Amino acid sequence: MSDETEQPVTRVTRAIEARIVTRELAAKSQLPTIRQLQEELGVAYNTVQAGLRDLRDRGIIYSHKGKGSFVAEDALNLLSRSSSVRGLEERVEFLERALATVLERLDRLDEEAGR
Repeated sequence: MSDETEQPVTRVTRAIEARIVTRELAAKSQLPTIRQLQEELGVAYNTVQAGLRDLRDRGIIYSHKGKGSFVAEDALNLLSRSSSVRGLEERVEFLERALATVLERLDRLDEEAGR
């Protein structure tokens, strides 16, 4: 999915996840500020907050009030597992679409055979 078609919150979370996976952001390292992420990603302040909240809820990052947000120690392992799940979900969606197409074709063939 391209940046243009992604939801803004997803763009925030994926940008941070990518930095963790590429080790640009290591465990326990501090994330850029909300304002920095806002400017860099071209999204609203509240959108960055929502993305960070999602990452916190999933255990990817943690925050210290007044100090900022940091990469969780186990973030890379968590992301590896979630990307495997995401890949499986994408495959299931593909197979569901393919199955729907096959069923539509079978319905058309049945209709044509019944004429």
